[in-house]
Amino acid sequence: MNLEIILAIFLIMATAFLFSPLGLGGGVLYMPILHYIVGWDISLAVLGSLMLILMVSLGSRMAHMKGGYAIIEIGRSGVLPALLGAVFGTLASYFLIIFLGDFTIKIAASVLLVWVIIRTLKQLSGEKKLGDNEGMAPDQVTKEILNKYRILCFIGGMTSGALGMGSGMLLVTFHRTLFSWRPHYAAGTSAHIVMMMVPVGIISHLIIDGTGGELWRIMGYSIFIIAIMMPLISWLGSRMAIKLIPQRLLTYPFLLAVIGSLIRYILDIFGII
Repeated sequence: MNLEIILAIFLIMATAFLFSPLGLGGGVLYMPILHYIVGWDISLAVLGSLMLILMVSLGSRMAHMKGGYAIIEIGRSGVLPALLGAVFGTLASYFLIIFLGDFTIKIAASVLLVWVIIRTLKQLSGEKKLGDNEGMAPDQVTKEILNKYRILCFIGGMTSGALGMGSGMLLVTFHRTLFSWRPHYAAGTSAHIVMMMVPVGIISHLIIDGTGGELWRIMGYSIFIIAIMMPLISWLGSRMAIKLIPQRLLTYPFLLAVIGSLIRYILDIFGII
C-alpha cells in the first residue's frame, strides 16, 4: 500500500467522521480525493464518491434518527424527485464526458464548490441566520412550498448523479432556507433523502457508464470492509457532534478543505484548456 492510498484512506475517514454531522456526506471532498490523490478517472471517482456517500449517509441517518433529528414527513416527499434527478444527472454526466471531455465535470464541480464556499461564509458571518428558531412544522408547510421543495430536491439529485457530490450540502441548505430548521434537523432529513437517492445514482452509473467492473477490479473484497467501517465512523462522528461539538466549529476545517479542492480543480482546468 503506497503513501497516496494511505493518505486517501485517512482523508476519507476524517471526512466521514468530521463532516457527516453537517449533513454533507463528504461528497464535495470524496470526489477530488479519489481523482487527484488515488488517481481514478472522473467516471470512476464519481461512482466511488457516491458509494462512500451512501455508506456515510447510513451512519449519519441512524445517529440523527436516534436523536429525533429528522423530519421524515417532509423528507419523504422529496425522495422521488431526488431519485429522478439522480438518473437525469447520471445521463447528463455520461454524455458530457463522451462528447466534450471530463473537464466539463470539473468546471461544474468548481462552480458548485464556489457556491458552497459563499454559502458557508455567509452562515459563519451571520448574514444568513438560518435555522435559528424552531422552524416550520410539517402541518405548516403549504402545497406551494412543498412543490418548490420537490423541484429543489430534483436539482440536488441531479447534482449528485452528475458530479458524485453536492446533494448533502444542497439539501441541508434547502431545508434551512425553506423551513428554517435547526442544523441537526436539516442534516438528519437530508441524510434520509440521500440514503434513498444515492443507490439509484450508483445503479445508474453501473448501467450507463459500466464502471462497476473496474471498481471491483481495483477494490475487490476491500469494498465490504469499507462498507462496514464507513457507516460506523459516520455514526460515531454524528453522535459525538450532536452531543458535544458545535457545528460551527466543524465548519471551519470543512471550508478550508473545500477551498483546497477548488484550487486543485482550477489548476487542472486551466492546465487542460
